[in-house]
Amino acid sequence: MKVLSENETYSLKQVDQNFQKVNISDSFNEEKSGFFGKFKVEKGSISESVINVCIISYGIGLLALPQRVNYVTFVMTPILIIAFGLINYWTFIVLTDASRKYKIYSYEDIVSAMFAPWVSYFFIFVAGIGLLGLMILFQVILYKFIGGVINDVCSYGFTNIESFANESFWGEKSTRLLVCFAIALIVIFPLSLMKTFSQMRYASTFGVFSVFLIIFIVVIQCPSFYYHNVVEGKQKINFLDFSNGFDSDLKFIQSISGIVFAYVCHTGIFPAISGLVNPTRERIQKVFKIETFVIITSYIIITLSGYLTQPENTPDLILEREKISKNDYFMTLGLFLFSITLVTKVSTSYNCFSSLLLNVMKYDPNNFPNGVNYIMTIITLTITTFIAATFQNISDYISLNGSFYGIIVAVVMPGVIYIKSNDYSIFHPKNLLAIIFILAFSSIGALTIYFTLKKIFEF
Repeated sequence: MKVLSENETYSLKQVDQNFQKVNISDSFNEEKSGFFGKFKVEKGSISESVINVCIISYGIGLLALPQRVNYVTFVMTPILIIAFGLINYWTFIVLTDASRKYKIYSYEDIVSAMFAPWVSYFFIFVAGIGLLGLMILFQVILYKFIGGVINDVCSYGFTNIESFANESFWGEKSTRLLVCFAIALIVIFPLSLMKTFSQMRYASTFGVFSVFLIIFIVVIQCPSFYYHNVVEGKQKINFLDFSNGFDSDLKFIQSISGIVFAYVCHTGIFPAISGLVNPTRERIQKVFKIETFVIITSYIIITLSGYLTQPENTPDLILEREKISKNDYFMTLGLFLFSITLVTKVSTSYNCFSSLLLNVMKYDPNNFPNGVNYIMTIITLTITTFIAATFQNISDYISLNGSFYGIIVAVVMPGVIYIKSNDYSIFHPKNLLAIIFILAFSSIGALTIYFTLKKIFEF
C-alpha cells in the first residue's frame, strides 16, 4: 500500500486516533468501489461524513424552495439550484484547502489566522447569530409541525398547519412555552450533549431518511394535487414570466437569498468530516461530490413537484399547503418524520454553535469538560427555546438569515479566503471572477435585508 506524503494527507484533529480505531485498508477499498462507494454508515467512513454534511444541509430551506418558483419561474429555478449547488461545492473545497494549507481545522480559526482581528470578530458574530437563529427557526417550525400532526390525528378539522397554530389552543402562549420546553428538555437536550457528529450518526441517518421520505410523499402526491389545483382549479404555472419577481419588492432577488439559504451549512463542515478516517484531499472531495449530487437532485425534485401541487399562493413551506381531502395520512406521516428531523437539526446546529464558541474559549471541541458542556447547552437551549415559543414568524426570518448569515458565510467569506490564499495576482481571471461573485452576492444580500426590513417595519 502506498505511503502518503505529508502534502497528500489532509490532517484534521485527532487523525492519529482515527487511524488506530479503523482499518485503513478498508478505507482505501471503500474509495475504489465507485462514485458512491460501499455506502455503509460506519464510524470514520465516507458514507458517515456524507450523511453528516447532508443533515446539516437539509432544513427549512428545502421546504421553502417551491415557494420561490413563483418569483424565479419554473424554468429558471432548477438552473439556479444547480448553479448555487456547484458554487457551494467550490466553497467547501476552498475552505478545506485553506485548512490544509494553514493547518487550521475550523472555519472561524481560518478567518482568525488570515485576516485582521476585527474581521474574525465580525465573522464569529455573524456565524454565532446565524446558528442561534437557525435553532430558533427549527424549533418554531417543529412546534407548528407537531401541531399539524395533532390536528390530523385528533381530527380538529383545520385545513392547514398555520390555521391550527393561530386559531386553536395550540396558538396560546402558555401552550407554546410548555410544549417547546418539554421537547427541549426531553429530546433536544440529550442529543445536544453529544460532543461530536460521530456520536450522532444514527440520529443523522434517520434525519436524512426522513427528508427522502418527505420528498417521496410530495412526489407521489403531485399528480392528485396537480389535477385538483391546476386542471380543475385552473391555477396557472409560471413557466417564464419574471414580472412576479421584479415587482416593487424585488422578490426575484429575495428568492435568490432563499435558495442560498437552502445550502448554508459551512460552519458545520469541519465537525461533520472530523471523524473521516484517512482524510486525504481525494476522500474529502469525494464526500463533497456525493453530497452535492444528492442535495442538488433532491432540491430540484421537491422544488418542482412541490410547486406543481399548488402553483398559486404557494405556502412558505410546502408542507403547509391546503389539503385537498379531509384526511391526508401520507402528509401526516411526513410531518411527524420531519418533526424528528427538525429535532436532529436543532442538535446539529447547536453542535456547530458550540464548536464555534469553544474555539473562542480555547477549548478542544472534541475534548472539553462535561461541566462546560452542560452549562453551555442549558443556557443556549433555554434562550433559543424561549424565543421560539414567543415569536412565531417564519418567512421574514428565512429571508433575513439567508441574506445576512447565508450569503456572508456561504459565499462572500469563502470568496475572500480564496483570493487571499491562492498565489495568483489580484487581476488573474480566477480572482476577478471571485470578486464578481462577492460583489454580486453582497448586493443581493443588502437588497434582501432592505426589502425585508421595509416589509416588517412598513417604511
